[in-house]
Order: sequence, then structure tokens, then C-alpha cells
Amino acid sequence: MKLPSLKLLLAGGAFVACFGGLIFATLFDARSRQSLSDPTATVPPVNFTVENPCDYPQPHDRYLEPEEAVYMAECFIIQNGYTDLPPIADKSKLTPENLFPGTDEVGMKLRHDSLERKAYSYSRDDDFYGGSWVIMFRYKRSIHAGEFQGNDRNVFGRAVVMNFYGKNLQVKHSDYPL
Repeated sequence: MKLPSLKLLLAGGAFVACFGGLIFATLFDARSRQSLSDPTATVPPVNFTVENPCDYPQPHDRYLEPEEAVYMAECFIIQNGYTDLPPIADKSKLTPENLFPGTDEVGMKLRHDSLERKAYSYSRDDDFYGGSWVIMFRYKRSIHAGEFQGNDRNVFGRAVVMNFYGKNLQVKHSDYPL
């Protein structure tokens, strides 16, 4: 009987280690998403009767429910000056956009009263930034062209994106179809 060569044994061991790691990563990922997919998971109750979305406490260390992501996005656009309300007083906490980073007086004037306070829709995107909530807001008016013409307001809006934990919130610079 001929014994397997050392190269064959090492290759087999590497395959088993790689395959085992893949199975572990898949199981670990499935457990980390349990609160979204498993109705029996223990998730703290959510109070969806909050008048001011900024009064809703941000959950930590768990995936957000869709309604929680909407509240966080609504608060984010209020605090960053996109609605008819004044932005947060501490200007150092304003979040610049990727393309138009201005949080100075001119930039804030362009933002002011451009979006509705309430989210229009939301979606889950498993591919965007490793998994994100995408919360859509309708325009109140066009930032660059004054009032919308016809039905344009119902076609495009702006998106607030965040990871599933409610971190890394940002307004995407381009228009998104509603």
C-alpha cells in the first residue's frame, strides 16, 4: 500500500480548513441577521407612536426593524436641514453630502425645505455597502429649478442610506426613482 504524498495531505487539509471556514461564516452571518428574519427572535418592542422622530432612541447592537430605520432617516433629514425645520444647532454635527459637501450658509440654504419630513418609502438592499436600508423622501421642490413641473415630484426623490444597524447615515447625492 502506497501512502499519500505530503503535498496531497496538505492540499486536502487546506481544502477542509477553507470549506469549514466557509460553513462557519455562513452560520455566523445567519445568526447575526436573526432579528430580521426570525419572528421568534427576542427584539425589544418598538413604539411606533412617536410624534417627533428625533425622540425615538436609537437601538444599539442589533439590526433595525424597517420602521426604526425610517424614524432614524426622518430625524437625520430634519437635523441636517433638508426640511422646513431648522437644522441642529451644533454645525459640527452636520453631515456633508458626497458631491455637494457644503454645510456652510450657502449649502444649508440649498438644502432647506427641499424634502418632505415624512419618508415616502423604504427598501432593503443586501448588496449596497454590505447591506443597507434605503429610505426614500419626496422632493418638496427642485433645488436647482424652483418648483417641479407636472408630475416630476412623484417620480424622483432623495435617498437616505444606512447600514442595518442604523450607522453611517448619509443622503445620496443623486436623484432616486420613487
